[in-house]
Amino acid sequence: MSTSEKLLSQYEGEFVPRFVESGFVVLSYFVSCIGAILTLELLNRRTSRHGLFNYLILVSSALSMGGISIWCMHFVGNRAITLGHDEPELRIDYSSGFSALSFFLPVIVLLAAFMALGANFKVSWYRLSCGGVLAGAAICGMHYMGNLSISNYHCVYDNVYVVGAALFAVFDSIVALSLFFVFRASWRNTWWKRVLSACVLAGAVSGMHWVAAAGTNYRLIRLNESSQLSQTHAIIVAICLSIAAALFIAGSVSYATWIMRRNRNRARQVILATAVFDQSGRILVNPDGLLPSEKITDTYVERTPGDTFSIAHPIFHWMFQVSRNWNSVSGMVDGMANHLAHLPRGIRDSKIRLIDDDGRPIENYDAIFRELFCVAAVGLADKLKEQLVNVGILWDEILATGIDALPQGLNHGIENALEEGIANHFTRAREGRIGRQQECGRGSLMFLVRRLENSHDEIRLEAAGFRFADIHQVCGIIGSGMHIKTKDLKGKLTNMAMSSGGNTVMEPGVHLGFFGVKAQVGSFGFDVIVKKGARNLLPTMPIPLERLEPWQMDIVRRFDRMSVPLLFQNLDALKLLSPREVLFASQLSDALQALRAWIDDPIFDESVLTSKVVQAPCRVQAGSNSTKSCAMIALYIMMPIHASADSPRCEFIPLNFFKVQQMVYKNSPHLTGFARYVHRELSPIVNSVPLATYQQCGKVLSRWHRSGFLHRLGRLNTKNYAVVEDSSTTSTKFRRNSSSQDSSRSRSSVKLWNQDPHDRQGLSNDTLPPKTVTHPQSSGLGGIMVSQEIQVDIRQIDDAVGGPTVPLKTASKMDRVTMVKAGSGFDFEMDYLPEEEDTHLGKPLGSAVAEREKVNEVITFVDELFAVCIDGL
Repeated sequence: MSTSEKLLSQYEGEFVPRFVESGFVVLSYFVSCIGAILTLELLNRRTSRHGLFNYLILVSSALSMGGISIWCMHFVGNRAITLGHDEPELRIDYSSGFSALSFFLPVIVLLAAFMALGANFKVSWYRLSCGGVLAGAAICGMHYMGNLSISNYHCVYDNVYVVGAALFAVFDSIVALSLFFVFRASWRNTWWKRVLSACVLAGAVSGMHWVAAAGTNYRLIRLNESSQLSQTHAIIVAICLSIAAALFIAGSVSYATWIMRRNRNRARQVILATAVFDQSGRILVNPDGLLPSEKITDTYVERTPGDTFSIAHPIFHWMFQVSRNWNSVSGMVDGMANHLAHLPRGIRDSKIRLIDDDGRPIENYDAIFRELFCVAAVGLADKLKEQLVNVGILWDEILATGIDALPQGLNHGIENALEEGIANHFTRAREGRIGRQQECGRGSLMFLVRRLENSHDEIRLEAAGFRFADIHQVCGIIGSGMHIKTKDLKGKLTNMAMSSGGNTVMEPGVHLGFFGVKAQVGSFGFDVIVKKGARNLLPTMPIPLERLEPWQMDIVRRFDRMSVPLLFQNLDALKLLSPREVLFASQLSDALQALRAWIDDPIFDESVLTSKVVQAPCRVQAGSNSTKSCAMIALYIMMPIHASADSPRCEFIPLNFFKVQQMVYKNSPHLTGFARYVHRELSPIVNSVPLATYQQCGKVLSRWHRSGFLHRLGRLNTKNYAVVEDSSTTSTKFRRNSSSQDSSRSRSSVKLWNQDPHDRQGLSNDTLPPKTVTHPQSSGLGGIMVSQEIQVDIRQIDDAVGGPTVPLKTASKMDRVTMVKAGSGFDFEMDYLPEEEDTHLGKPLGSAVAEREKVNEVITFVDELFAVCIDGL
């Protein structure tokens, strides 16, 4: 009798004895862990119930869990069950139909389970319970469906073990999913916690399998005639799927490592990130908890010891204004990208070379830096699937990244230089500081902030693969992942959320304000004290008046140049006069007392009142497109150079940046003038790329350029416009703006005198002189480029911007205004506007008013208060 006949006669209709090989048991659990890790890694990246990205994540996670963690584990685990004495004829044989069905059954059930779990980051125990029950059902269902595919045995189950296995699967699944989603909701879902949750989930699969296997007996029906094929095929398929999953996990680990390395490198670069907030103040992050970001450039090239990239820098001012009016560059971004693509690049890294062979910045460096900023903003808009105009506004701070705090002794180097009176000590300290910053890998991080106005935008962004999280949950992840070196990142992000709706402005009416300025240490600029958290506002207190009447103005003039203690005395004396004067004195005294208590700084009592009442931007009615101003009675003081903001409600910011903030409020008339300035500045550089390149690439700029935008812009006014001339000469010159010299821009002005007809010959309304086009001039004296010559009446300019900032009246010494140079970089921030004919410079009366057309020389209430402060010295 043959061996097969002996085995058949011995075991047919009987239970075949079994034992378990421990090696395959361990292997089956490892296979289940691989599937569970991949499943939770995929679920961790699910951000919404909507969107193709999230649908793919949902299906992939169900396939990973059902096909690898459960199905593969089952067949590898069954290989550990040895029947008889491991004779080939007694090995388990599977039918292909039920085996395939057992693969898809758990996948379908798990799809329902993961849909029941949802994508909400708030832990729902009801959902977790439903998801855990369905996951346990998928595990149990696959196990018994897989056993049903055994064709040569009839499986007999012990009901106690069946119930125990089901309870074990459901309970363990609920525990594993609870751990995962609780960690996920609290943003403590680090990789080892996901691995821990995956191990528990794999334990649910393996535990259920072996509890059920312990209560399963195998009654032989027939011998396995093709045992090597059936069981081997199942093992091969299971191992291949497990290897694919392991490779995917390894790829995810490699990608995460690459992201970490890239973030470390970006910590030494100039980066633009976006901070999008929903209506409840939660911040948008990617599944790793980081903010979407784009690199602007590797580093800002400092051309002088004082040329540091900060909020006082004119390039930042330009970016700040552009972000409030993206329409000014939206038509040029394709041309900017095309121009950047044709710049010289390094041989090794293919990066744009911003430094020439002599170690100097390349020509038009500032303009190229601005183009890089705009292109980075477009990249962020593409990531968010937004238009450029909706990408957000630039936040008013730059955060340092990638370095630890500099040695404290270095920070005091400048102060020691001033005390010692050594002229070159400051230079050495500054150079040493720059060198150490570069050694430490200092980077700069800027933010575009935006607040979503409706829930539809939130759903759309979540469907695109992003999440919204509470600031306190992710601030640590953002700080460490993006290597942000700030003491209070949570406070910074909260401030971004508050300012994401745009600049806060004062309410209409009359206000009492405090204008405190001080000279910057080691620089020629000035700082002004502002409200912390609303850095575009001076410390103010409202006075319950709609406007100031002439008799009230007369009272204010009586108090001119009075200190705060003297003001209180005179206001008390005023209360003995007529009832209306008593009321006004009481209102002014109450506002003064409230402002003193709010600032809570002894230096407040040293300030003096100015009789010059200025007009500041204020809030307008909802839906109105007009601008409105409120009256401000101001106290001013020139503070000591080492003064600090002792009040917790106040802080210092650069005065020139504070002026820029006064020009970018909603519906500001200065935004239109700035848009024209941007086109004059960048169009020559963007258009310097050969036209053939545009035709080959099919860039958007080609269509914009051929549409004659500049031509139509020039036709908006039928008058002729003034040409640009530097103040050091009286001859009229057409030239391109040298953007590389913007950091030290000179006082170029818009002139309105009648030019010599000889100078106008050969100039059409739409073109530059051939000489200018063929040989563009770059000048260190600055200036702006205009596309045509226009003559403008002074009063028409005032009408165009919504009313004069400087009253149109006969100029005199009393009307002198000291201008704060918003884009002057590191020059002195004061410049007296001419009030009468200057024969040396050729500036006629009123030319100062016309200079307001130039963006960096707009006159605001900041200039008026600064002039009063300087005159009071």
